[in-house]
Amino acid sequence: MDPAEAAARRAKVVLAADDQHENIMMLESLIETQGFTFFGVGGGAECLSLAPRISPRLILLDIQMPELDGFETCRRLRAIYSLKQIPVAFLTARKAAADVQAGIKAGGNDFIVKPFDPEKLIARLIYWTDRRAPAAA
Repeated sequence: MDPAEAAARRAKVVLAADDQHENIMMLESLIETQGFTFFGVGGGAECLSLAPRISPRLILLDIQMPELDGFETCRRLRAIYSLKQIPVAFLTARKAAADVQAGIKAGGNDFIVKPFDPEKLIARLIYWTDRRAPAAA
């Protein structure tokens, strides 16, 4: 694969962490039909392990996950130099103002409340993935 093709493929990669397998399967179906490459994992630790290897253009995080919640996962993602500029959107059922503030404080860029409108989610994915790609580490 030539460098331009590799860059184009990278620009379409979305990584999601959610401990509910049904949510991952639904996101995979929705996101891949829009031409994105989707990786879904069941928790924050898996997200932290996979993200540096695949360099996604967007990371979606549920907040309520066992062991490592979305806020802590986001803080740890922001501590990894090669991932600092990758947009992180919280995709969660929690919608209190305190949760939104905690997400922003943790380093999140967006906050999408479940249940979500699929068209609006795709619009947010396009917005974040069309932004200028971060410089390679």
